[in-house]
Amino acid sequence: MVARIIVLLLWWGCCLATPLSAGTQEWTHTPPQWHTLGRGLIFTEVKVFRHGEEVETLAVVKVDPAFNAFRVFHSKKPRSITAWQTEIQAPVVFNASYFNPRGEPVGLVVADGKLLGPLHNRRMRGMFVAEPRGMSPDLPRATILDLVFGRINPKKLPWTQGVQSFPLLLDYKGRIRVNNTSKKAYRTVICADRNGNILIFNTGHEYFTLYDLAQFLKASTFEIDSALNLDGGSEAQMYIKTENFEYFSPSSWTKRLAGLLNQQKFLLPTVIGVFPRRD
Repeated sequence: MVARIIVLLLWWGCCLATPLSAGTQEWTHTPPQWHTLGRGLIFTEVKVFRHGEEVETLAVVKVDPAFNAFRVFHSKKPRSITAWQTEIQAPVVFNASYFNPRGEPVGLVVADGKLLGPLHNRRMRGMFVAEPRGMSPDLPRATILDLVFGRINPKKLPWTQGVQSFPLLLDYKGRIRVNNTSKKAYRTVICADRNGNILIFNTGHEYFTLYDLAQFLKASTFEIDSALNLDGGSEAQMYIKTENFEYFSPSSWTKRLAGLLNQQKFLLPTVIGVFPRRD
């Protein structure tokens, strides 16, 4: 009997000393295997698990703004993301925020300092901004602004590139800022991490609700500081093209890409490009 108690005590001590396995957490993912696209520009694809079951795939681009610049592009004539890349020659191109049936932004867009769309839309909860005028040392080269707790004057915005969108999935205090609904869709999310990098996530399938995606980002190892949702559904696209690498996300669309791009709903009036910094 004494021996049995000792064995049980030893077993319990081992349990306390052993870290919880990944399967005991609600959200986990495979370790990122980063592929270098350029200086301060890396890419990975991770599998997402919920309670140990694989549920989604994420394409992730991490951008160091010290070595890479962001530019916003808008056209009254929407085009495919591959056509955008051919035109602007950016290694990474991804969709921006929402637009109306006429292809006009429904939130403020700043492209090379030019203000497009409405100056004020109360539905907008966050704004991705980049490239401060004069490259002020006091301003981040790229970041996400919280429009609920920090109002902005669009005409005095110190950044030359920007896109407003909603909802803000995570704020700088780690709070989830979106309600729990059942709507699932393809997603593109832009994030700032705790080291000053910008990360772009694009889903491979239609698994995530916005609330679940916020939960995942908060639980992930990507050290997310804030996260802003961009346009979703058929418009949620990311295209990578360098001299030695090409990738389209969602990758499941690759075989159907030509057919998809003939359909108006897959064309984009506004995109964001990532470029090697020349300064």
